[in-house]
Amino acid sequence: MTLSTSTARRLQKVSDGGGVLVLLMINHASFSAPVRLVNDTRNITTLGYEWLALPFSITLPNDKAKEVPRARLQMDNVGREMTAELEALPPGASLKATITMVHRSTPGVIDYQFAAPLSGVRVDSFTVSATMGRDDIMRLSAVLLRFDPVTAPALFTE
Repeated sequence: MTLSTSTARRLQKVSDGGGVLVLLMINHASFSAPVRLVNDTRNITTLGYEWLALPFSITLPNDKAKEVPRARLQMDNVGREMTAELEALPPGASLKATITMVHRSTPGVIDYQFAAPLSGVRVDSFTVSATMGRDDIMRLSAVLLRFDPVTAPALFTE
């Protein structure tokens, strides 16, 4: 997905009074509600939800051949709400994250969106960091049942 024409024009101006807002949603079935954050200093209501202001950093995925797109994110570990939700997850739980970019003057128009599972979540007393990407899915076997001496011994008898 590419940026809308109007947002691309605004970003090319020398003085863009609005700027781009990055929205981050982290979700799991066991969460009481999805975590919705905006990389800003004040909360915003858009796309039908209130997004809590929390500065975070995101390295957006590269578009390289033969490489799975991966985004890296890091946020301050402010409060215990996010940490409590992460600690309550069952073992092997898969979190889903969505990065959405909107322009401040048109927050209802999605300019860019990237959704992928979260992996490698690390929490310490200062930060929460994770990697967004489809690595786990891309490493799965394409064939669910293989014919080998264990699964089909009759094929391998002489």
